Order: sequence, then structure tokens, then C-alpha cells
Amino acid sequence: MEAYKRVLLLTNSTNETEIALIKTVFEHAKHHGMPIQLNLVHVIPHLPSCYFNIPSMVAIAERYYEEAKRALTVIAQELNVPQHHQWLVTGRIKTETLHLAHKLNAQFILAGSTIIKELHPTPPKETQTLHIQNISSVASI
Repeated sequence: MEAYKRVLLLTNSTNETEIALIKTVFEHAKHHGMPIQLNLVHVIPHLPSCYFNIPSMVAIAERYYEEAKRALTVIAQELNVPQHHQWLVTGRIKTETLHLAHKLNAQFILAGSTIIKELHPTPPKETQTLHIQNISSVASI
């Protein structure tokens, strides 16, 4: 039996239809003996520190963090992903997602169509063993 596949799902901009598709495909894979370890990541954009001198910006940043955390929790519950496989990070989407994927030894990164272009690394050597795919092509995993 083949070892499990490690998949990192970028939850930024995923929608209910994409989550339902992932759930269906992953349940089908599990039923057919293909174990998948799913990790979720939500990247909160980094705000320059100069903005934190403005009180309203602090409130906006805190609200964005709470909304991101809530969205990650909802998606994790829907996909039955344990908390130790959920990541909430701050920074640039491309940098943080690729860094986490390499740290986790992920074989696939899934992202929604609105954000997939941002993830493709410029040097091809970064993706020798890492496949970045649109959620709509999840059935090919």
C-alpha cells in the first residue's frame, strides 16, 4: 500500500462548492485505500507596522484575524481536519504557503482559482516534487 499523500489546502478565498468537492474526493480516496493527510493554512496578509499607530487599523487587523480563524475552524470541521493540522500564519501568501508546504513535506498544494496564479514559484527548482493545483482539479490527486 502506498504511503499517504500530504496535501496542503490554502483556505484563503475557498468557497462552499470547492470545500464540498474536496470533501467528496477525499472521502472517495479514503474509501479506496488512498490515505490523505490534509493540512489547512490560512494566510493573513502582513500589515506594515506604521499602520498600527492608527487605532482603527488595530481594530481592523484584530477583526481580520478573528474572521480568518473562524473560517479556518469552519472549513476544518467540514473536512474533519484535526487542530494540529491547521495553520494560521501571517505574511505573504506565496512565501508562507510554500514555506509551510516544504516544512510539512507536502506533495500537493490546493488553492482556489482566484489565488492559484499567485502561488506558482518563479524558479522551477522549487516545484520538483511539489504540485500546485487548482481545487477544481482535485480529482486528479
